Amino acid sequence: MKKYGAMIDFLRGSNSGLPRLIGGSAVTLVLGLCLADGASAGVVFQQSPVGGNDAFPSISAAQTADDFVLSANTSVSGLVWWGSYSKAPATLPADAFRVRISADDGTGRPAIAPLAEFTQTPTRTPSSLADVTGADVYRYEMALPSALALAGGTPFYLSVVNQFDVGDPDANWYWLLSDAVGVNFYRAASGDPWDKDTSGNFSFAISADAPMPVSLPGTLSLLLSGLAALSLVGRRTGTSLMRDPCG
Repeated sequence: MKKYGAMIDFLRGSNSGLPRLIGGSAVTLVLGLCLADGASAGVVFQQSPVGGNDAFPSISAAQTADDFVLSANTSVSGLVWWGSYSKAPATLPADAFRVRISADDGTGRPAIAPLAEFTQTPTRTPSSLADVTGADVYRYEMALPSALALAGGTPFYLSVVNQFDVGDPDANWYWLLSDAVGVNFYRAASGDPWDKDTSGNFSFAISADAPMPVSLPGTLSLLLSGLAALSLVGRRTGTSLMRDPCG
């Protein structure tokens, strides 16, 4: 299926040894907690782009969306997607992306009213990919202004629409398909209900904030304090070289 033909479709993660041994265990446990505390943000969902794939229009007059399910409750902090243009971007109006995340409407489709909407300009970088027509594919990255909490195991929907076609009917932007098998959704304009299409899934990724600091129960905190004290005994007798693992 040619991507330009797709436009038509859219318009329908000794005793001295004892303190040393225990102290080492304390080091391992505390260090593990420190590392968890400083973990960086990472991708929690991805449908990878594939060169040569079809790409569907997603502009103000022909909007697209795709579903996703996160494996756990997540604070989403960023989004990435891939797409192409009808002509060289320099010859077209400036991008005007409107990105929405929606809940399910109860029928396996995105709700008309989104949970969140973002309009800040994403970072656009060329990729080494081309779509089915040979048009260059670009990678777009957007950091959310604040983390968005989404429940795990629940269907949500991402809609990425480039509204730069408003006032320029020749401006077209196409969202690249991944190789994931499934359905996507389309509609003619904002406010319309979404229809379902079985032609495939779009390429995008969702990233999450680093894990929240670990809050230890009181009994565990006391246990760690005792282990740390024992390790100091070993240190005074020359049997432990324990240092502050988080410092």
